Amino acid sequence: MADREILILYGSQTGYAEDTARRIGREAWRRHFTCNVQAMDAAPRTAVFKQSSAACPVAIFVCSTTGQGAAPDNMRRFWRMLLRKALGGDALLGLHYAVFGLGDSAYAQYNFAGKRLFRRLAQLGAQPLVARGDGDDQHYLGVDGALDTWLETLWAALDARWPSGRAQRSADELPPPAYPVEIAAPGEAAETPAAVDGPSGGWMDACMAVNERLTAETHFQDVRRMRLELVDDTQAADGWEPGDWAVVRPQNAAAEVDRFLAATRWAGDLVVHAKDGVDIGVPPTTTVRWLATYVLDISGVPRRSFFEYLARFATHEDERGRLSEFASAAGQDELQAYCMRVRRTLCEVLEDFPHSQGCVPLARMLDVFPRLATRAFSISSDADDSAIELTVAVVHYRTRMQRARTGVCTAWLAGLAHGAPVRVRVEQGTIRLPADASRPVVMVGPGTGVAAFMAFARRRRCQWVERGVEHMGATHLFFGARAQHGDFLYKDQLAAWAAEGWLTVHCAFSRDQAPDTAGIAEGIDVRAPAYVQDCIAACAQDIWRLLEDGAFVYVSGNARRMPDDVRAAFAGVVDTCADGRMAGDAYVREMVRAGRYQEECWY
Repeated sequence: MADREILILYGSQTGYAEDTARRIGREAWRRHFTCNVQAMDAAPRTAVFKQSSAACPVAIFVCSTTGQGAAPDNMRRFWRMLLRKALGGDALLGLHYAVFGLGDSAYAQYNFAGKRLFRRLAQLGAQPLVARGDGDDQHYLGVDGALDTWLETLWAALDARWPSGRAQRSADELPPPAYPVEIAAPGEAAETPAAVDGPSGGWMDACMAVNERLTAETHFQDVRRMRLELVDDTQAADGWEPGDWAVVRPQNAAAEVDRFLAATRWAGDLVVHAKDGVDIGVPPTTTVRWLATYVLDISGVPRRSFFEYLARFATHEDERGRLSEFASAAGQDELQAYCMRVRRTLCEVLEDFPHSQGCVPLARMLDVFPRLATRAFSISSDADDSAIELTVAVVHYRTRMQRARTGVCTAWLAGLAHGAPVRVRVEQGTIRLPADASRPVVMVGPGTGVAAFMAFARRRRCQWVERGVEHMGATHLFFGARAQHGDFLYKDQLAAWAAEGWLTVHCAFSRDQAPDTAGIAEGIDVRAPAYVQDCIAACAQDIWRLLEDGAFVYVSGNARRMPDDVRAAFAGVVDTCADGRMAGDAYVREMVRAGRYQEECWY
């Protein structure tokens, strides 16, 4: 069939969905389909409607889920367009579609964006080619655990309906690069800006005004308070709400950039053109070192596609064979053992394959190496401050191979001196204070989960000052940490607020054998050894009165066990205090449905 052009659209927050979409595009190209692979918001608004009347009316959608069930940034305009009331049930009549979602089944809103998209396309008259695919980070093979089987079904459906009549291209063949890089003409000047913004707008210039450690020097974890003052403070006029995030784009450490350049055998000062790179925030003309510093994720764990590319370009027979095995469906167990479980980085992989160093063509740089993702942090300041405060835990850990690792973004931020420039933008978060300040508020934020609640508390204090205590609902904070004298974050500020009488603080310290009550301000309840759920159970009657008064409950922090334990504690409060009138689990579920129980948790 001559005209076999299909549309592949992705919504990607960290790059995994884009990587999956481009893999689908390569496999489709080998089957002689012509592919247009784009971010959903980058595609023309009419693209999907035009595709429904094309000779090969096929659209494949790949999307991740971010936050608590939200669509990725580069999918949101597209999603709002699909929700227009003016679109009837026949708006996409004739379109055949497939949806593959990427998510984590440990979250309540697992693959929520993909599920909603699949349903909405059907409501608009499109016909599914295959069942929705659900990639799961919890699978021992990651999203590939579902993707390989789903793709086999998809290709069978497409080839049956739109056959090419030709043999597939070899796996050694590659389509043209999506973002080709070329060596610039001699003497051409390079642009080397101090940051890369990417396609999303709203970026602001800021400088590091405060970078102080909150945890004791003897504590194993370095948690910091960072204050970013906007260079143009009029940009704060639009403000942000408590619960919003500050998004930061980090840069790679100079030592890691040198290591990467040595492993790729590229000259850092080489001036290059990045054709179409403006779509991802890359200047038309820049240097290889600038790309390695600001654009490429050189310290990340490589994805399967990296091994596919490296196997294609490797010339050493033994190394090529091993790389090909890692890139194959049959070799995913071995890839997990070699790379994923031990967190082996891109540079470490290149160093393990010395004969393949330097084999990646410069033209393929932006295709082979993933892009450095932005990081989002809960804002701890209220908008009337005009500066953005963050609560940042600096990531340090050791891999199974006992190799030290640091978080690219947190280590970079921690090392910034006073006055150092930072590019930042604000995104809407997933938790919100009630519009009615007379409603009680209960916050549960162990560790750095307290970050957003510092902004909540600052807003509640402003409301208390404006309205008076008689017009304010009660405000309770449950904070948890390891040690009272090790990682009691913001203890002086919380003590001052508790002393004012409008905030009640409940503290649980899991490693202390007994609480140290000396110097504890009135309004702070300290328990040890204990967890936040123990504190909730200990004041069940007080919590029950707040719930019956219409309290809003917020939970923020590590998602491993804490959210389930806290939810069970609130259900236990109901079971204990409701005199059998209702079941605790059902009560909490109804609070979730009504928006009175909100979680923002992460791994």
